[in-house]
Amino acid sequence: MVSSEQQNISDFWWLTSEEAVKYKYIYFCHQEPYSDEPNSKKDPKSVSRFLSVDEEGNLSSSTKYYPLNFINFWRKRCANINIFRSFGLSSSECDDEKLFGPFLIDIDREEREVDKGYMQNLDEALEDTRRIVSEYLYGFKKEDFRIFFTGHKGFNVEVCPQALDVVHINGRLQQFKRILKDINRLFISGKDRQFVDKIHCEVRLHNSINRWIANDGKIKNRMKFELSLHELNNVTAEEVCRKSEKLALNYLSTKRAV
Repeated sequence: MVSSEQQNISDFWWLTSEEAVKYKYIYFCHQEPYSDEPNSKKDPKSVSRFLSVDEEGNLSSSTKYYPLNFINFWRKRCANINIFRSFGLSSSECDDEKLFGPFLIDIDREEREVDKGYMQNLDEALEDTRRIVSEYLYGFKKEDFRIFFTGHKGFNVEVCPQALDVVHINGRLQQFKRILKDINRLFISGKDRQFVDKIHCEVRLHNSINRWIANDGKIKNRMKFELSLHELNNVTAEEVCRKSEKLALNYLSTKRAV
């Protein structure tokens, strides 16, 4: 699907070789950990965000578009923690014509309790992800979609746009939004919420650390990682979390030892 230059960059697995030639630029993001604690002022919208590196090598809030392979430098510069890339890929460094992808089904489940802050419901998120894969993606080829635990609130299912017959570049984002509305109508069942989240401007990078402050005040580290279909259908949410935490711990321990 991708060019030889990008074949080892997991985040762009869905690109065709033709798309990879033209859409070579994205912006990156690094976000400070936010808090699930009650009455915390560190919510996702208030913590510091960095979008580039200045001439002195310091993180900057100024948006800058970089070549796709800058992803490796960004991982190192931000210690692979809370890092994202723009959902849209640009045809130049000047934020020109955009290619959006992949089609992203974002399933987050959390509740807010006044005295306890935000509480994740990963059992429900896992069950809903299974339902998306078994019912909505029934009949899709295995190579046309990938499943990820994002580390904190839920799961992402990435789908190759061509598998959804979303082949035209122009209007792709609008097509994605319409499909998400269709999914919400299909799966919503009397609950006052969306079944899947709306499209965000940024996507957390594969195999990166999701770090946040839990509602007990402790720092939590989990890695975003890919689940096989067998894992999705046979493991518990608790087992998914344990694997995610182990992957994060092993990664951070290795980096400290270097």
